[in-house]
Amino acid sequence: MRYPKLERLIKALLLVGLGVFLYGRIAGGTLTYYINERFSGYTLFAALGLLGVGLFYLFGKRDDLPAHDHHTHDHHAHDHHDHDHHEHGHHDHAPHAHGHDHGHDHGHSHGLSWGGALLIAAPVILGLLVTPQPLGVAALANREVSLSLEGSALPASVRATAQKSPRDRNILEWWQAFQTGADYDSLVGQEAQVVGFVFRDGRYGEDGFMVTRFVVSCCVADAVVVGLVVQWPESQTLHNDQWVEVEGVMARSPLENWRPPVLVATRVTPVEIPDTPYLYP
Repeated sequence: MRYPKLERLIKALLLVGLGVFLYGRIAGGTLTYYINERFSGYTLFAALGLLGVGLFYLFGKRDDLPAHDHHTHDHHAHDHHDHDHHEHGHHDHAPHAHGHDHGHDHGHSHGLSWGGALLIAAPVILGLLVTPQPLGVAALANREVSLSLEGSALPASVRATAQKSPRDRNILEWWQAFQTGADYDSLVGQEAQVVGFVFRDGRYGEDGFMVTRFVVSCCVADAVVVGLVVQWPESQTLHNDQWVEVEGVMARSPLENWRPPVLVATRVTPVEIPDTPYLYP
């Protein structure tokens, strides 16, 4: 047995809920934890569309009787002609003319299945259960930070040399400078001031860590990692995923497996997660 009013209510609540959820992510500034910020306008349009359709389901007027439960069958119309009697006395039988009008009006209304409802509700449920966080060290398990620049996953267009002054470069723009194949000695002595999260393991030495950012072209699924090796005597006081601002000077790398310059820090300051935690090519 179908319950059209209940199905309509469930559809409305799901659509309105998803619209409100998306709008909440936009208003709260956490949408950029998932997608490139340039898609925020499209997401807002989608959220308003979902709200509009959901409100239509709530307040719009339509026949509550689902079409697939209503079949119109026209009964057979039978025209039976009487036998004609011919004047010569012969009793001829005129064939019966049977007019059969079968009017079958099959309208089908496709209701919302429980699987479909769950599919729509899943992102809302997960979004409410999990606190929004940008990608961090945990995501590096599938995106290894290589100490060699060969085979970088960054597209060629991203590797163009940045035209900013050294102190204004972000981590991606420093990588752009590295990827041009420029003489690393020309970068030594340049000042840098960058923001990123801390990634520590044994490859960078006891006094070293990597200040890291994710670069997102479309969404977090295509994110790649860029980072600068930092040398700082108090590195042991930092923990993974901690966001910091690092100021210092580029110097020749003391690491055997890292050819570009390293950032020798003069100051490392804890900071809040930026409003836009990812960098965009």
